[in-house]
Amino acid sequence: MLAQNDQFIYNGFHQANLHLDETARIHPNGLLQLTNNSGKHLGYAFYKLPIKFNTSSGLTQSLSFSTNFVFAIVLETPSKGGHGIALTISPSWKFTNVVARNYLGLLNASNNGLSTNHLLAIELDTIEGQEFQDIDNNHVGIDVNSMKSIELATATYFSDQERKNISLELVSGNPMHLWIDYNETEKLLTVTLAPTSIPKPNRPLLSTHINTSQILLESMFVGFSAATGTVTSDHYILGWSFNKSGQAQSLDVSKLPQPPRQRKSKDKRGQIIMILIIAVVVVLILVTGAIFILRRKKYAEILEDWENKYGPHKFSYKNLYKATKGFSNKEILGEGGFGKVYKGTLRSSNKQIAVKKVSCNSKQGMKEFVAEIISMGVAFGLLYPHEEWEQVVLHKDVKASNVLLDAELNGRLGDFGLAKLCDHANPQTTNVAGTVGYLAPELSRTGQPLALMFCFWGFRARECWRKGAILDASDPRLESNYVVEEMKLVLNLGLLCSHSTQAARPSMKQVMQFLDGNADLPELPHDSACFGNFTRVEESEILLSIPQSFGKYLSPSSSTDSILKFGR
Repeated sequence: MLAQNDQFIYNGFHQANLHLDETARIHPNGLLQLTNNSGKHLGYAFYKLPIKFNTSSGLTQSLSFSTNFVFAIVLETPSKGGHGIALTISPSWKFTNVVARNYLGLLNASNNGLSTNHLLAIELDTIEGQEFQDIDNNHVGIDVNSMKSIELATATYFSDQERKNISLELVSGNPMHLWIDYNETEKLLTVTLAPTSIPKPNRPLLSTHINTSQILLESMFVGFSAATGTVTSDHYILGWSFNKSGQAQSLDVSKLPQPPRQRKSKDKRGQIIMILIIAVVVVLILVTGAIFILRRKKYAEILEDWENKYGPHKFSYKNLYKATKGFSNKEILGEGGFGKVYKGTLRSSNKQIAVKKVSCNSKQGMKEFVAEIISMGVAFGLLYPHEEWEQVVLHKDVKASNVLLDAELNGRLGDFGLAKLCDHANPQTTNVAGTVGYLAPELSRTGQPLALMFCFWGFRARECWRKGAILDASDPRLESNYVVEEMKLVLNLGLLCSHSTQAARPSMKQVMQFLDGNADLPELPHDSACFGNFTRVEESEILLSIPQSFGKYLSPSSSTDSILKFGR
């Protein structure tokens, strides 16, 4: 420590000749602390002896001065801090009626900007004060009689090696060095900032021309002021050198006391919080993984050999499970020889497909059922496996109870339990299986189940056709609310498909052509023998019969008498 009336140097503040006020104190290691992390507080540390800057006697006296100090601004927690430190030259070391926060304990709103303040300050500001037009919350400024800086810049230093400015963060907690020099001859004030690890840069951060003779009185005090607000920081001064009559001595950085880092209690709390967060994340990952594994096990699929080679061609168990609400007994449509049928909603490729039994309560619904759903849907469903695939697929059990409709009432053929693959050249079968009334009568004799289409839909129209009033076969609930030509087409096509002569029946491709309007339906012969040689079956057993008997054929039957099985 060296102290005289116009110069001094403190490498640490043991036995320093200072006025301390408010929260300012000196730590046992020589560290000067101006404020702590309590809000809206002030801290002052001024050199006890006044410094002569000007004279009223007219004698010539130099106004030049030089000072440098090392400071650190430490945050208690990683967040923005406030409000800053100011090296101050003022008429007194005692301040009254001042405000903390952005005023840094130097002025208040009523006297801010008055020339009678005789105040010169270099601020290290960590809050962006809109009322003082600050540029950011990390800047250095020159203040004259006001907290609105006449010159300011973001905290940076010039690297003589890299030849560029490098950013510094005032609240980083790292010690930084600040040099302030005023040349009376040039009336030039310069401010230079740098880390303590490098010497003073050649280029200053701030440089401005001012006339201190209009600001400073004959006797002035030099020191530090710091303030906090709703956001807080620990403001420290590690060392200070001042000279009124020449260049201030350089501080010995190696001898300076070091500021504390974030408080251990806060560090410990942060570590505990981090550990808890990690633990919660790990638990969530484990629980999620366990749920995923259990769900995969629950919905696991057992694929057949051909599915492993070509890929699955069926709805997944998972989707069916969801669609049927866990295969609930309340969702059962019926029960057949191969098990129970469930209803539900399947979602595939963002398109909803509803699988359900037909429910036609309106006239429009009945009309659509007759003219479009059953005819087109089922016919198209049989065309591909019969004639367009590389082999022939024999369904062998086409009937109303095996027809499902999707959400758009398109017919979909189901229950391929009796199906068999044959070659197109020789579609033979020795095992006759199916439902009476839907099998061609010559099947058991010829063994050719797919030569021509038999009974694509029902026999009911046969009786009305004999009377010359085929439209009487339509459901009276329609009240004739249909297109007559479409209804005739459907009914006459049904008769043609149940012709007693095999060669007279149309193929499934021809059926599609008739329904699409791409071919004209041949005129039916007026010979009742053509449609009268078959065994009558109950209307509830007729495939896709005109829906006067809806309630009957939609009810599942537990009888197995209608199934012919001569070996499978």
